Amino acid sequence: MVSEVGNQLAELTSRLVQIDSVNPPGDVTKVVEFIKNWLSERGFSSSIYEYVKGKPNLIARVGKGKPVIILNGHTDVVPPGDLSKWTYPPFSGRIIEGKVYGRGSTDMKGGVAVTMMVFAELGPLIEKKGTGSLVFSATADEEVGGHAGVEALVKDNVLAGDAAIVAEPTGFDKYCIAEKGLSQVKLIARGRPAHGSLPLLGDNAIMKLIKAIEKAQDTVNEINRGIKLPQDLIEAINNSSRVYLEGALRSGLKLSEDDFRHTIGSVSFNPGVIKGGSKVNMVPDYAELELDMRVPPGVSPSNVIDKLRNTLSGLAEVKVLDTSEPNYTPSSERIIQLIREGIGKQGAEAKPIIMTGATDGRYLRLKGIPTVIYGPGELTLAHTYDEYVTVKDLVNTYNTIKYTVEKYLGLRQ
Repeated sequence: MVSEVGNQLAELTSRLVQIDSVNPPGDVTKVVEFIKNWLSERGFSSSIYEYVKGKPNLIARVGKGKPVIILNGHTDVVPPGDLSKWTYPPFSGRIIEGKVYGRGSTDMKGGVAVTMMVFAELGPLIEKKGTGSLVFSATADEEVGGHAGVEALVKDNVLAGDAAIVAEPTGFDKYCIAEKGLSQVKLIARGRPAHGSLPLLGDNAIMKLIKAIEKAQDTVNEINRGIKLPQDLIEAINNSSRVYLEGALRSGLKLSEDDFRHTIGSVSFNPGVIKGGSKVNMVPDYAELELDMRVPPGVSPSNVIDKLRNTLSGLAEVKVLDTSEPNYTPSSERIIQLIREGIGKQGAEAKPIIMTGATDGRYLRLKGIPTVIYGPGELTLAHTYDEYVTVKDLVNTYNTIKYTVEKYLGLRQ
């Protein structure tokens, strides 16, 4: 039997899913209008910050002074893909047998609904007791890097606090303390053109690029042999390996925990896009590769790039496309301890994890704000067909986040 809170959370999640906010193009105006009206109906004012047209960010605040705790969620979602592969239409928000279906239900309109409800529930009490401040932020642009969302808000000092919860999907008994960094580069090989029937007269850029790719992989393997991971992250890496393995086994892949443990705890190497040559009967004088590498805490993205430049000197240029620092919140931080307690109150064992991708949490952590990623929905359901979030997850994460805020702001002994 679903509780009243469960019904409210399911209905709110469904309403949010029904508002198309696909990125690209990333226009979240309608969903932000809905949230603003929903808060207004409950007596809360909010402010809009729009750095890029069509990508508004909403911030609401209750209370005064410190400590300040931030509840954050992004309002954009990835495209639904092939509509014929959905059992229910991706923006239907259907609630069936304890699950809310639709694009964004897990990533992350369920998390937005949970944080909206916590904010609305605790707001009046915080205003009355005056023991600190609670900030709710519904932000844009996360699915394409968060540059017009949390990154801009943090740089502008609009979004600031003493701790933050980003309600990305982790599952109610898991919480994310770390994210890998990013080193994305383009390898460029240049040669000399000639007729394809006389390749010895030219210098084949594609062949040079192939050698550069092999050397680049050797370099990354060498970096990985010398990595020393922070001791605080070993448990998180082990837990994450099990989570990703479960998803892989469901897909029929024959992988092991060790496979994932190695990938999560090392610099990954993925040649993503390759281009070169202009005609089959010409020796190509240009070839390029876009290379994606994810970097664990304990490794500097700039150091990886510098080593590639040294190794590939004379063979290929290394052009930086995008970087971000790996980041993590120590388990000793109070926000982490309270999330753990809150999960325990739901009768589960709290498990830390590390994410191989990036969330908006990195901008908060790199600003010095202790941040935990914690919200409803399973990581392996994000961006999938028939995406859903369970009502049980919505309720349990709501209870955990509410408990954490109450304790953090001294509303609960």
